[in-house]
Amino acid sequence: MENSTILYIPVNACAKNPRRSRQLKISRMFIALLLAVIPIGFSYGQSCSWFPADCPSDRQLPDSAERFGNPVIPAEVSMEIRLHDFLTALMQKEAEKKSWKVYQFDESAGSGYLNTERSGPLADHLRPPNEYEISFIFIVDTDSLQAWQHWQQDFLTNMQDELKKTTTNNNYSKFAGMEDLKRKKEEGFRNASMLRVKIEINTADAIASAITEDFHRTGQLNVSHAAFAAQYHNDRTDEKAIFDLNQFKRCTDLAFLLFGNWTLIPDDSDFYHPIYKSDKNNIDLTTVKTIQSDVVRVIAVHVEGSPRYINSFLQSLDTDQLYRLIGN
Repeated sequence: MENSTILYIPVNACAKNPRRSRQLKISRMFIALLLAVIPIGFSYGQSCSWFPADCPSDRQLPDSAERFGNPVIPAEVSMEIRLHDFLTALMQKEAEKKSWKVYQFDESAGSGYLNTERSGPLADHLRPPNEYEISFIFIVDTDSLQAWQHWQQDFLTNMQDELKKTTTNNNYSKFAGMEDLKRKKEEGFRNASMLRVKIEINTADAIASAITEDFHRTGQLNVSHAAFAAQYHNDRTDEKAIFDLNQFKRCTDLAFLLFGNWTLIPDDSDFYHPIYKSDKNNIDLTTVKTIQSDVVRVIAVHVEGSPRYINSFLQSLDTDQLYRLIGN
């Protein structure tokens, strides 16, 4: 069971004491700040052995039989299984090369398309490209992860102890800058411990990061077969960034790569688009398609971590194999 500290303040305790009322108002505001600093340790509750590295998310694909609850076709489910097996093996191979650990973080796919009568899946020959996405976490240094785990536990224990003292003496001096200190420490541990790789297949658009504040491009990358490859830096990381929304802000650095035929100039919202989208017949639900929905058309890759481990990963990644997925 998770440990917690509950502060109970009677509503009427300070009704006739303005000074006490101000003190309690400040206390409540500060406790709200503390809850912003410490909740990560409680919300996840050591939910996996890798914590505080990111634990596998709840966003995972069900088995093949359950997927037919959506209006998908057998060829698309087969595609997703094929891609899962191929990309998992590719990532495991990378981990073995470097004696890293790797595990799946999340996985998702398109929800399918109904026919006009809404009685079943849209016919095979009318379906636009099927989307698929999978992410992996690499533990690049187990010693650094263990140091992070020990620091996290000590930090939470100390914060609870100080919070109990604060409720009696109203001395908040020890907490000045605590949130920024925590962010900096976790930033260092994250860079030293892990790498996150996200691979998107047939995505409708791609962006380096949906959050652009304090985020800037630092240079081009030379990656075999990539139509576009660049590195980015976060001046200020954010542990609350949401991966599902393409908020790549938890790590200091990011590599963003595109394989296949893409527009190489982003739109006004910084999104890149597959070339095939420029012809609406390729993505509507009424035109006969020349390429079936289960064929890989484009690939987008995000690699988050420190520059050292990003570069190490990209230098050994078998991009020949990755590129050969396109058209199959």
